[in-house]
Amino acid sequence: MHGAADPSGVPRPLLLALPLLAVLGGGMALVTRPSDPPPVVEMPDPTPTATTPSIVVVDVVGAVARPGVVRLPAGSRVLDALLAAGGMTGDADLFAVNKAALLRDGMRIYVPRPGEQVPAGSLGTPAETKVDINRATESELDALPGVGPSIAAKIVRSREARPFARVEELQTRGLVTPKVFADIKDLVTTR
Repeated sequence: MHGAADPSGVPRPLLLALPLLAVLGGGMALVTRPSDPPPVVEMPDPTPTATTPSIVVVDVVGAVARPGVVRLPAGSRVLDALLAAGGMTGDADLFAVNKAALLRDGMRIYVPRPGEQVPAGSLGTPAETKVDINRATESELDALPGVGPSIAAKIVRSREARPFARVEELQTRGLVTPKVFADIKDLVTTR
Protein backbone atom coordinates (compact mmCIF):
# COMPACT_ATOMS: atom_id res chain seq x y z
CA MET A 1 0.00 0.00 0.00
CA HIS A 2 2.79 2.26 -0.68
CA GLY A 3 1.65 5.59 -2.06
CA ALA A 4 -1.96 4.91 -1.06
CA ALA A 5 -4.30 7.76 -1.67
CA ASP A 6 -6.47 9.57 0.82
CA PRO A 7 -10.21 9.34 0.18
CA SER A 8 -9.86 12.76 -1.54
CA GLY A 9 -7.59 11.17 -4.13
CA VAL A 10 -4.39 12.99 -3.05
CA PRO A 11 -1.43 10.70 -2.28
CA ARG A 12 -0.68 10.49 1.46
CA PRO A 13 3.03 11.59 1.25
CA LEU A 14 1.89 14.70 -0.55
CA LEU A 15 -0.70 15.40 2.14
CA LEU A 16 2.01 15.16 4.78
CA ALA A 17 4.40 17.36 2.80
CA LEU A 18 1.93 20.23 2.20
CA PRO A 19 1.84 21.47 5.83
CA LEU A 20 5.63 21.18 6.00
CA LEU A 21 5.99 23.21 2.80
CA ALA A 22 3.60 25.85 4.16
CA VAL A 23 5.64 26.22 7.35
CA LEU A 24 8.91 26.41 5.39
CA GLY A 25 7.46 28.93 2.96
CA GLY A 26 6.28 31.14 5.82
CA GLY A 27 9.70 30.91 7.43
CA MET A 28 11.37 31.86 4.17
CA ALA A 29 9.07 34.85 3.90
CA LEU A 30 10.25 36.00 7.33
CA VAL A 31 13.90 35.47 6.43
CA THR A 32 13.72 37.27 3.11
CA ARG A 33 11.45 40.10 4.33
CA PRO A 34 13.35 43.38 4.39
CA SER A 35 14.20 44.33 7.93
CA ASP A 36 13.71 47.73 9.48
CA PRO A 37 16.72 50.03 9.01
CA PRO A 38 19.09 50.08 11.97
CA PRO A 39 18.51 52.94 14.37
CA VAL A 40 20.67 55.99 13.78
CA VAL A 41 22.85 56.74 16.78
CA GLU A 42 24.48 60.14 16.83
CA MET A 43 27.74 60.21 18.73
CA PRO A 44 28.97 63.55 20.06
CA ASP A 45 32.28 64.71 18.68
CA PRO A 46 34.89 63.54 21.21
CA THR A 47 37.17 66.45 20.32
CA PRO A 48 36.66 69.26 22.80
CA THR A 49 36.10 72.62 21.20
CA ALA A 50 37.48 75.76 22.64
CA THR A 51 34.78 78.07 23.77
CA THR A 52 35.36 81.75 23.61
CA PRO A 53 34.39 83.70 26.67
CA SER A 54 31.25 85.80 26.25
CA ILE A 55 32.66 88.62 28.36
CA VAL A 56 36.05 90.16 29.04
CA VAL A 57 37.05 91.74 32.32
CA VAL A 58 39.60 94.55 32.14
CA ASP A 59 41.11 97.02 34.58
CA VAL A 60 40.89 100.66 33.43
CA VAL A 61 43.08 103.06 35.43
CA GLY A 62 44.90 106.35 35.15
CA ALA A 63 43.33 109.51 33.75
CA VAL A 64 39.74 108.20 33.50
CA ALA A 65 36.60 109.45 35.25
CA ARG A 66 35.84 106.21 37.14
CA PRO A 67 38.92 103.95 37.38
CA GLY A 68 38.18 100.31 38.06
CA VAL A 69 37.33 96.90 36.69
CA VAL A 70 34.77 96.77 33.88
CA ARG A 71 32.99 93.84 32.22
CA LEU A 72 32.32 94.06 28.49
CA PRO A 73 31.15 91.71 25.73
CA ALA A 74 33.90 89.69 24.04
CA GLY A 75 35.15 91.48 20.94
CA SER A 76 35.01 94.92 22.59
CA ARG A 77 37.68 97.54 21.95
CA VAL A 78 39.74 99.73 24.28
CA LEU A 79 37.40 102.63 23.45
CA ASP A 80 34.47 100.61 24.88
CA ALA A 81 36.41 100.07 28.12
CA LEU A 82 37.28 103.78 28.35
CA LEU A 83 33.62 104.72 27.88
CA ALA A 84 32.57 102.16 30.53
CA ALA A 85 35.02 103.87 32.90
CA GLY A 86 33.37 107.25 32.29
CA GLY A 87 35.76 108.40 29.57
CA MET A 88 39.18 110.04 29.75
CA THR A 89 39.67 113.08 31.92
CA GLY A 90 40.74 116.48 30.59
CA ASP A 91 44.34 115.89 31.63
CA ALA A 92 44.69 112.54 29.79
CA ASP A 93 47.25 112.04 27.03
CA LEU A 94 44.73 111.38 24.24
CA PHE A 95 47.27 109.77 21.92
CA ALA A 96 48.98 107.43 24.41
CA VAL A 97 46.44 104.60 24.13
CA ASN A 98 45.33 102.77 20.99
CA LYS A 99 41.57 103.06 21.36
CA ALA A 100 40.92 100.62 18.50
CA ALA A 101 42.82 97.69 20.06
CA LEU A 102 40.81 94.56 20.86
CA LEU A 103 40.39 93.78 24.53
CA ARG A 104 41.74 90.57 26.05
CA ASP A 105 40.40 89.18 29.28
CA GLY A 106 42.47 90.27 32.27
CA MET A 107 44.31 93.15 30.59
CA ARG A 108 45.04 96.52 32.20
CA ILE A 109 44.45 99.76 30.33
CA TYR A 110 46.39 102.66 31.77
CA VAL A 111 45.59 106.14 30.47
CA PRO A 112 48.60 108.36 31.26
CA ARG A 113 48.79 112.09 31.61
CA PRO A 114 51.21 113.88 29.23
CA GLY A 115 54.80 112.96 30.09
CA GLU A 116 53.76 110.24 32.55
CA GLN A 117 55.44 106.83 32.36
CA VAL A 118 53.01 103.92 31.80
CA PRO A 119 53.35 101.24 34.54
CA ALA A 120 54.74 97.85 33.47
CA GLY A 121 52.10 95.36 32.40
CA SER A 122 49.68 98.01 31.15
CA LEU A 123 48.42 98.27 27.58
CA GLY A 124 51.18 99.58 25.34
CA THR A 125 54.14 98.67 27.56
CA PRO A 126 56.70 96.05 26.52
CA ALA A 127 55.50 93.77 29.33
CA GLU A 128 51.93 93.94 28.00
CA THR A 129 52.95 93.02 24.49
CA LYS A 130 54.65 89.81 25.63
CA VAL A 131 52.76 86.57 25.09
CA ASP A 132 51.55 85.10 28.38
CA ILE A 133 52.21 81.37 27.98
CA ASN A 134 49.62 80.60 30.68
CA ARG A 135 46.80 82.42 28.86
CA ALA A 136 47.67 82.71 25.17
CA THR A 137 45.61 80.94 22.55
CA GLU A 138 47.19 78.33 20.33
CA SER A 139 47.24 80.80 17.43
CA GLU A 140 49.04 83.43 19.58
CA LEU A 141 51.64 80.82 20.57
CA ASP A 142 51.89 79.62 16.96
CA ALA A 143 52.85 83.17 15.91
CA LEU A 144 56.05 83.00 17.99
CA PRO A 145 59.27 82.32 16.04
CA GLY A 146 59.99 78.59 15.77
CA VAL A 147 56.68 77.59 17.37
CA GLY A 148 54.27 75.88 15.02
CA PRO A 149 50.77 74.46 15.56
CA SER A 150 51.97 71.18 17.10
CA ILE A 151 54.31 72.88 19.61
CA ALA A 152 51.60 75.43 20.45
CA ALA A 153 49.18 72.55 21.16
CA LYS A 154 51.80 70.87 23.40
CA ILE A 155 52.29 74.10 25.35
CA VAL A 156 48.54 74.41 25.94
CA ARG A 157 48.26 70.76 27.07
CA SER A 158 51.25 71.18 29.39
CA ARG A 159 49.88 74.32 31.06
CA GLU A 160 46.48 72.67 31.52
CA ALA A 161 48.22 69.93 33.50
CA ARG A 162 50.30 72.46 35.46
CA PRO A 163 50.57 76.23 34.83
CA PHE A 164 54.00 77.63 34.08
CA ALA A 165 55.77 79.38 36.96
CA ARG A 166 58.68 80.58 34.78
CA VAL A 167 59.21 80.91 31.03
CA GLU A 168 62.27 78.63 31.31
CA GLU A 169 59.87 75.73 31.86
CA LEU A 170 59.17 75.78 28.12
CA GLN A 171 62.62 74.26 27.74
CA THR A 172 62.85 72.23 30.97
CA ARG A 173 59.54 70.50 30.15
CA GLY A 174 60.94 69.62 26.72
CA LEU A 175 58.41 71.69 24.79
CA VAL A 176 60.90 73.77 22.78
CA THR A 177 64.51 73.33 21.74
CA PRO A 178 67.27 75.52 23.23
CA LYS A 179 67.48 77.47 19.95
CA VAL A 180 63.73 78.18 19.86
CA PHE A 181 63.80 79.16 23.55
CA ALA A 182 66.65 81.61 22.87
CA ASP A 183 64.53 83.15 20.08
CA ILE A 184 61.34 83.55 22.16
CA LYS A 185 62.49 84.05 25.78
CA ASP A 186 62.18 87.85 25.50
CA LEU A 187 58.79 87.59 23.78
CA VAL A 188 56.99 85.49 26.41
CA THR A 189 55.99 85.91 30.02
CA THR A 190 54.05 84.25 32.84
CA ARG A 191 51.58 86.45 34.68
